[in-house]
Amino acid sequence: MNTQPIGNQGPSAEQIDALRAYRAQHGRRWKSRLLAEWLSSTGDEGPELRQVRNTFGPSWLLNYRLPD
Repeated sequence: MNTQPIGNQGPSAEQIDALRAYRAQHGRRWKSRLLAEWLSSTGDEGPELRQVRNTFGPSWLLNYRLPD
């Protein structure tokens, strides 16, 4: 099953940078923490990461791997 929106190739460079920064700040369990923030709507994750959530959805993050 394709978890990306039709016509979209994935997150933008800015969104990837935001995901990397979040990973660097929160360590090994960054996905769990980000998912918890998304689901609790704390709003502390920043605009780029909210845009990722709104575009791709929380379930998308489970299978996503940051490019090297």
